[in-house]
Amino acid sequence: QELCPARLCPVSREVQGTLWAWAGLRELLRETRARVQQAGRLRHFFKDYLAMISWTEDTRAQIFSESPSGHGLPETPCEELERRIEGKLKEFEALA
Repeated sequence: QELCPARLCPVSREVQGTLWAWAGLRELLRETRARVQQAGRLRHFFKDYLAMISWTEDTRAQIFSESPSGHGLPETPCEELERRIEGKLKEFEALA
């Protein structure tokens, strides 16, 4: 510094500018990673949501396609349907 203070200053400013830019890039990278993670969670939620809608429509179609004569579903398929409904309700609660 004593030999050439004028030359050291511009380099020091350039290094400081580079370090400042690097810190800014690291912050942008952190923010981008957070957004990518959030988008992944949202995509997963939406996929589960669509699967539940599809399952609900399939179950509804199955219920309404049963003939009104007789007592409805036989005991075994009825129990299966009830078990599946309970499982989906638990999935709904987990998403909420």
